[in-house]
Amino acid sequence: MQHAFNLIGLRRWWYALSLAVIVPGLIALYSHHVHDHHALNWGVDFTGGNSLELRITQPFTVGDIRQVMEKFQLGDAIIQLSGDTEVFIRTRPLTQAQTNAVIDAVKARFAATTMLRIDTVGPEIGTELRNIAIFGVAIGIVLQVIYISFRFHSIRFAIAADVALLHDLLVVIGAFALSQREVNSSFLAVLLTVAGYSINDTIVIFDRIRENLGMRTREPFEHLVNRSVLEALVRSINTAMTAVLAISAVYVFGGETIRDVAFGLVVSIVTGGYSSIFNASPILVDWYNWSERRRKARDAQARSSAPAVERGAAPGPAAAAGDPGAGPAPAPLGAGVPGGGGRRRRGGRRRR
Repeated sequence: MQHAFNLIGLRRWWYALSLAVIVPGLIALYSHHVHDHHALNWGVDFTGGNSLELRITQPFTVGDIRQVMEKFQLGDAIIQLSGDTEVFIRTRPLTQAQTNAVIDAVKARFAATTMLRIDTVGPEIGTELRNIAIFGVAIGIVLQVIYISFRFHSIRFAIAADVALLHDLLVVIGAFALSQREVNSSFLAVLLTVAGYSINDTIVIFDRIRENLGMRTREPFEHLVNRSVLEALVRSINTAMTAVLAISAVYVFGGETIRDVAFGLVVSIVTGGYSSIFNASPILVDWYNWSERRRKARDAQARSSAPAVERGAAPGPAAAAGDPGAGPAPAPLGAGVPGGGGRRRRGGRRRR
């Protein structure tokens, strides 16, 4: 059965598009690592630094606090509001004198300022957090392989889903490397979001493929997968677009402190929906075709190595001449095949 949109037939183009998106991000990671030994723009949560909690009982905005921080080359500091009067400031590692100078500058700008807490985060904590995040993602991928293999009775579905997930993680990390947006603890939430959304959307499409396989149609596997993808395509697009529109509103109106997270969520949802349709399903088809080619090659090799009698070799000259001692003549063409030609007599009676 042919379809108007042969998405699976164009899978080589989808693979090329994925590489065109991933490769620039990998190049950015490498170039940043060579220049400043930091592939990503790690935030205070990973590099260590100082955390200040202040109470300001007069009108102020995040922009006012950032103007004060820029005087100390701390314009990249993380500034968050808590209620109407409390503000959290996280900066790179500062000496005690630098910390006191920052506090004095804030008090000079806003007279009604009270220092509530000062904390110092060491880089060891950031390294431990990064290692835990990597370990958690690796364990999650392994558990997903086990569950999907059990759920679909095939490891092909699990591997295809996780390859698509790896594609999504590389796209998100590459987007942060290219844009040099800050990577902090919220970035872990972005990675978890892309993992959950990507696998969820992939499972929906795979479940449709399994349902169509259960119908026992004679449709070729590639056409069946293409039909399944088209049946789930509208649902995937609608789900992704509604989420993207909502998060885009947060990006525009949510303020500076939440824009990095919103940016990562938008990228993760878009790439998660794309990979489920244009990567996971085509990988499943390519794996199936590769397995079929190997099976046919093994069958051909087995037939070629079988004895001549088992392969149905032509009778010798004696049999061809009608020699009674040459044994029975070969069965007529089509015998033994359902619907094949030829009739056999048994006991003098004709059986159809």
